[in-house]
Formats: sequence, C-alpha cells, structure tokens
Amino acid sequence: MRTSDYTIRKFLINNLSTLVNLQYPSKATVDSKPMLYIGDSTVTRSRIQKANTLINGQLIPSGINYLCEFRVDFVAVGENYKLASDEISKVLDAIYASGFINELNKLLPMDVFNVVLEESLMTTQAEATNTMYVHTQTISFSYGE
Repeated sequence: MRTSDYTIRKFLINNLSTLVNLQYPSKATVDSKPMLYIGDSTVTRSRIQKANTLINGQLIPSGINYLCEFRVDFVAVGENYKLASDEISKVLDAIYASGFINELNKLLPMDVFNVVLEESLMTTQAEATNTMYVHTQTISFSYGE
C-alpha cells in the first residue's frame, strides 16, 4: 500500500513540471535559465483516537486512522535572487490556484484541509565557479490517511 505522501509528491512533480523548469534533485548548475528542484520532504502522522470527529469543519471518515502533515521543500537556483524567487512564485501561484488542490483531493482518502506556506530561505553558493542564488521554500499539506 502506498502512503498519501508518495501520492502528493508525485502529483506535485507531474503537475508543476509543465509550469516551471522542475527537475529531479541533482547537482545544480547555473545557466541563463533558473532551475527548480523538488527537495526534501517529510511526513508526520498522528494517530486519531476516535473516528468520525471534526477537523477544520470537515468530518473525518471512519477509515482514516492518521492525521498527517506532509512538508516539502522547493529549491530554486538562478543567476540572481529575482530569477530564483520568480520560480518559487510560479509554484505558489499554481498550488494556490483554483482547482489545483481539488484535483489532488481526488487522489487522496481524505481531502487536504490545510496548505501552509512555511520557512523561506535565500542563500548564495559563492564557492561555485559562478555564484548561484538559491531560494528554498517549504510548503506543508495537512490531510488524513
């Protein structure tokens, strides 16, 4: 049985790669075009003690045993901060667009009930031959499985 975090990560990769230059994690290089990588992800599961309870006004179905929080990092690399940040902005615009989460919900046993924009980090990688500007953005999705 696959867990929902795998489904969410796969959905993000498949649906965002058509909008941005989304790549699988590898060694970053800086060309004229910024790159976006889907980075680390983690999931935290909390066991539900009682079935058919409410969370954020949503009834938790009886088959749901865990409330989960899936956190994923998006890492954009560009020749300057603006290029890197523009890639992150495209991801955020897509995720918060009408219908994006509804499409994801069709694949999950319980709808996503919270999407949170979390930590954002901007750094440079000055040790590289060319200075790379990196913008990392963490986003979390709360759901049940």
